[in-house]
Parts: sequence; C-alpha cells; structure tokens
Amino acid sequence: MNLENNDSAITTFEDRPFFEKALRFGIQQGIISDEKISAINIEAPKGLVQIAKAFGSPFLRAEIELARFRIVNLVSLYLSETSRNDLKAAARLIRDNTFLTLSRGGSTLLKELFALPEYPILGLLDNGHVEDFLEFWSRKKSSKDYQQAKKQRLVFQAEIQLARKLSVVMKLPLSIFQDQHCEADALIRSALLIKMQKVSANSEIVPQHCFDQIEFASLLNSMRKKGLTRLEDPIILPGIKLNEIEQNIVTLLKNDIVANDLPKITNKKLSLDNLIHQLKSRYFILGHEMEDTAHYDTLVSKEWNTHTKGKNDIDAILTLLLCKAAKAPDNITLSKSTAKKIIKKIRSEGFYPELGSQFIKEHAPFEKQESLLEDWLDFCEQAEIYLLDKDDLSLDGALHFLNENCYVEKG
Repeated sequence: MNLENNDSAITTFEDRPFFEKALRFGIQQGIISDEKISAINIEAPKGLVQIAKAFGSPFLRAEIELARFRIVNLVSLYLSETSRNDLKAAARLIRDNTFLTLSRGGSTLLKELFALPEYPILGLLDNGHVEDFLEFWSRKKSSKDYQQAKKQRLVFQAEIQLARKLSVVMKLPLSIFQDQHCEADALIRSALLIKMQKVSANSEIVPQHCFDQIEFASLLNSMRKKGLTRLEDPIILPGIKLNEIEQNIVTLLKNDIVANDLPKITNKKLSLDNLIHQLKSRYFILGHEMEDTAHYDTLVSKEWNTHTKGKNDIDAILTLLLCKAAKAPDNITLSKSTAKKIIKKIRSEGFYPELGSQFIKEHAPFEKQESLLEDWLDFCEQAEIYLLDKDDLSLDGALHFLNENCYVEKG
C-alpha cells in the first residue's frame, strides 16, 4: 500500500475516500510529514493482513485487495465522523495517531452502530452477528449511509426508551413484549389515542393500562359519539417526564395520528369494523381471550346488523344488495308486488352491481367481505340474465330467480 507524496499515488477524483482527501490536504499544508507517510506504509500491510484474515484468507490476492478497500473505508469513516468532515482536523488525526488506531476507530464506530436497534421493537430481537455487520458495512466507501443509519437507529432507541417508560405507567409486563413483538411507536400511539378521548372538564385521562381489542373498538366508538380532545404542544403524558428528543417523537406521532387516523375515526360512513381493520396495525392492542371474541363480534357488527335488521343469512343480505343495485329503498324482504316493481325499475333504469359491492366494502364486517363479494358477484351474473330479460314479459322467470335467491313473500 504505497502512499508516496506524489500526484500519481493519490487520486484527485472527488469521490476518492475521505482518508485520501485528508492525507493529500495534510501533505500540501505541511501537517503530515514524510516520516508519517513512511510509518503508514509500514503499518498498513499489517492491517491488511488482519482484515483479510478476519473476512477471508490473507493468502489470496483478491482478499488482500478487498482488505485494502475495507481498511481505507474504516479509516475514512473514523476521520470523517471524528473531524466532522473538516480536512484540517482529519489531517491532524492522521498525524497524531497510528494508521491501525484509525482503522480500529472506524471498526468501533460500526460496532456501536450495530449495538443500536435496527427496528423499534420492544423485547428480544436477533440482530444477527457483528462479524456479518462489519463485513457488509466495511465495504461502504461513503459515510452518508452510516450517518443516515445512525440517525434512524438513534430515533428507534429513543422510541424504545419512551415506550418502556409508558409500559411501566400502563402496567404492562415485559412478557407481553416478548410474546407480541410490540413496536415502540405503536405503544406510544396507543397512549396518545387514550389521551385524545373527550372527557368531562374535571376528569383526566391517564394511560394506566393499554387496551385489548374490545376496549380499542369501544374507544373508537366513543370518539365517534363524543368527539376528540385536541392535544396542544408540548404534550404532557401523566406520570412521564419527556426529554426534548422524546417530546419531538410524541409530537411527530401525534401529528401523524391527526393527519392519517382522525379523518377515518370521524368518518361515520366508515363502519367500525372497517375502521378497526385500517387502524389496528398502527396501535398496540393486547391479546384477547377466546371468550371475548363473541363480545367483540357483537360490538363491531352492530352497524352491519342495523342495516340487515339482525338477519345474517345470505338470502336476506342479497335482498338488501339487490335494492342497492336497483337504487330502490332498502329491504331485507320483498313482497311479490315490490319484487315486480324492482324488476321493472331495473329494466327501465338499469342495474348497478357496483353499488352493492361498494356497500359491502363500506359496511360489512371485514372478515366477511371476501365471501360476501363472491356471493354477490355470482348473484349478479345470474341476475343480469333473468332480471334484464326483456322477452320475459310476464316476469315469471325473473320472479322465479328472486324466489330462489332472495326473500320474496309468497302470495
């Protein structure tokens, strides 16, 4: 690894490693002496062999060449981060430290990055092996990726620390995080959503516990009926003292809720079941017992049952959807005369299956939507044959079809 003081030894391209930029600057400014260059030329091969041995074989030329690339990247990273990209400061670091010390400094920075959380997950998370991490990151020539990754991981670390504070206030045992892989930002959103409940002037919402799926559904339902409390900055979470970084995280997540979740919560055209489906991945919801499932289903299906009059058999639902597609008044049962009027209306004004599909997507319980859409589309394929058959002047064929698939009263 020859680092002689001449123009051919050091490339002048702007994309050259920061170490080479700092070295060239130091030579030009008289900061780095010829003796220092000689010392680096003696030390560098030792470092190359150590790195080649760590990641491959010190006996293969290709591995030695890759090791040269790695060691320059490690030194560049350390110089860039420690000097804050100041060439004079970096040149002095080269002057005052051995080449191997600078290389170890870059390796230490990467190990510290590895120790930071890659994901904002509470509980144990396998980050892999530090050797694999070093093998990957020592190939990076620019420090920009390192800086971006460090910035993001520091945010994740702050989110995790804040979420752990909240978990104490919410009385959540650590075992929950192990079992459910709780995301830190989801738990923070949950605390903020609880605080956004509209309550009486003399009461205060303290997030003393997190919600399960029934409580989550009840909370959203309550917000729709009672409205919401606007949170002003700085946001105060009872029982928790926030530092500046944590306050920024809370503010960002609050703004995210306001921009993306509150419009859905306040949209009463969106069924409670669909609302929960759209929001549940953004919040931390405790697991539930099997016996709670029926209670939950009753709660989230309340709006759907209002439309279907509590009838959940397919004939009743298809009757309702038929009325939607015919732009007729809603009914789950049809008298024979009403059925005839709907057939005539469809033949004169049109049949709009998409209105039925839209109704399912907006109001049906999410877990039932796929099967209902399939049933509805199958129904529509046959309906267009019988209901739009203008040769069926007596309407007998169309009525027979409706008798087979919908609720049509006899007589």
